[in-house]
Amino acid sequence: MSNKLSLEQRIRRYFYMLIAVLLTLGIALSLSLKLDWFASISLLLPFIGISAFALIKSYRAITDVVERFGLQLDALANDESNSWHLASYQSGRVAALKQDFAKLSNKIAKNKRHYMQTEEFVFEFASMLDLPIVILDPHGLIYFSNKAFINSISHRQIEGKSASDLGIALHDGEWQQNSDSLFKQRFKISSQTFWRTGRNFELLTFFSIEQQLRDNEQLVWQRLIRVLNHEVRNSLTPIYSMSQSLQTLKRQGQISSHDDLAQDMLQVIEKRAQHLLDFVASYSAFAKLPPAQKQAISSEQLNTRLSAIFPELVINSSEELHVNADLGQLEQALINLIKNAFEAGSNSAPSLTWSRQGDSLNIAISDQGCGIQNPDNLFVPFYSTKANGTGIGLVITRELVRNQGFELSINSKPQQGTEATITVPR
Repeated sequence: MSNKLSLEQRIRRYFYMLIAVLLTLGIALSLSLKLDWFASISLLLPFIGISAFALIKSYRAITDVVERFGLQLDALANDESNSWHLASYQSGRVAALKQDFAKLSNKIAKNKRHYMQTEEFVFEFASMLDLPIVILDPHGLIYFSNKAFINSISHRQIEGKSASDLGIALHDGEWQQNSDSLFKQRFKISSQTFWRTGRNFELLTFFSIEQQLRDNEQLVWQRLIRVLNHEVRNSLTPIYSMSQSLQTLKRQGQISSHDDLAQDMLQVIEKRAQHLLDFVASYSAFAKLPPAQKQAISSEQLNTRLSAIFPELVINSSEELHVNADLGQLEQALINLIKNAFEAGSNSAPSLTWSRQGDSLNIAISDQGCGIQNPDNLFVPFYSTKANGTGIGLVITRELVRNQGFELSINSKPQQGTEATITVPR
């Protein structure tokens, strides 16, 4: 039963017990001295009064220490490390307790500084990553986001936005994009829960599904090209060599020249073998594309170079813009696209337009030709809408663009024209 009593109740119980003992002793003393009631009361009252006063002061001192102890704990809980409610005690057990509190407070402050430094480092590190990262607070609102995340959505104002506003939600314990999300592409979302200041936060990392598909697609085609290059070259090289040798022998008179059919066949073999060798050589460039050597390039610099190659090209550029790119690869990609635009069958010259869209820079090549009949197969290797096309031009052009971290998109409408856009993210 006594274990259920509060500290105050216990102190009061001991106080009553002591008063009862003093009264008992006083009564016993009065009886032994045979004092009357007045004399007994006069004798006992001062002792009882002094004892009661001392007990009350002791009670208040104890409860004061307990109260100060509680205030000190509240101060620590509220990060008030410089608030000392036990400062009036300079010695004894309470003073030792005060020193223990000081050590605990210093340790908590040190751990907090370490935690804040670690958190600042984590946020700084996340800001430098190319992966989109966002942290949601316990209410599902955006607490932190890095630049890559902001660039991945079509809406720049995200302050106060919630996960549902972004178009992401939890489905069966996994974060997924909704059909109406603000993101420019599809992502796989990885989540991690962590605690901060006693609250539950959610860290979301976005991995591009499209980029993974692109990397896998490129790897597959590079392997295929290596096989084709090896097999086709091994077969065509001796055929081409033998046809040239026969042509040489014929010119030297070692072979009769009366058989015109044989001569025609040798020429066909030579031309087709050379054509296939050139085809394999051109497509091998896709598999052996060197890393981009980026440098600062101005729009005027590229415009001048392209105008020299295509004098009729219409260039629209209201201001001089700059892009960090591989000059050779970007120029070659633009030449391929402009050449396609000139071959689109338009009565007017194609145009090259430089523009900004948010944090991105766009380079668009437009024509008013007949458009593309089957745009879904544009980037399928060996597919071509031209009679003499090889089906590798746009594939290589896209790889030239992607090799620099850019993206190529083509928008075409039958009988209205085509627009090819190179998007350069900031």
